[in-house]
Amino acid sequence: MTVVGVTLRLQPGGDSLPKLALNKTYFDALRAAGADVLPIPALDGVPVERYYGMLDGLLIPGGPDVEPRRYGMATRSDAGVHVDRLLDELEFGLLDLALANGMPVLTICRGIQVLNVACGGTLWQDIHVEGATTKPHDVPPRDAMVHGLDVEPDSLLARTMGATHVKVNSLHHQAIRDLGRGLRPVACSDDGLIEGVEMPDRRFVVGIQCHPEELARRERWAARLFEGLVAAASQG
Repeated sequence: MTVVGVTLRLQPGGDSLPKLALNKTYFDALRAAGADVLPIPALDGVPVERYYGMLDGLLIPGGPDVEPRRYGMATRSDAGVHVDRLLDELEFGLLDLALANGMPVLTICRGIQVLNVACGGTLWQDIHVEGATTKPHDVPPRDAMVHGLDVEPDSLLARTMGATHVKVNSLHHQAIRDLGRGLRPVACSDDGLIEGVEMPDRRFVVGIQCHPEELARRERWAARLFEGLVAAASQG
């Protein structure tokens, strides 16, 4: 069975005890695509290399904001930035190994931002505060279709999704600003934000800003993203 790793982050529990958690929909989508899922906790001293050695593929999911110092900026006080140092350390460590060794990677929401920063890019700390767009992009519920996404027809993303235009959900306040090295922008929202990227020289390194895990049970293009990751990871 193909093993795909996903990261768990610290979340407060209803009983005031901290929990390590991730939305179950990520697990459901990966298992439906044929993967065994290995949760990797964001803890002090977590053995990143040991976990990495157990994986065939990597999924970097949604979550809190990337620490702005990682892309050379001070944190804006008006941007509502919330960071998780341990999650940053874990995900950047795993992603650096994956990119160095050619492991297939799918990155979602925060994940696409981690990928961009790992490649030397920058982020809008808040797309509305900094004037990147005036259209809403953080719109619950999690499966609401919010805006269109145009995908380059000749891209791996389009081939994987089986589509060049889809409606997507949208649950983010940050986005790619300056594109990272080696990344190709292959999908944009209706208002021009970069919401899909890939690495043309890699078998499967794909990032998408929306949340396909919430749509995979009803939208074929969303399920195909997880199937594409698992298929690439199964090739060894």
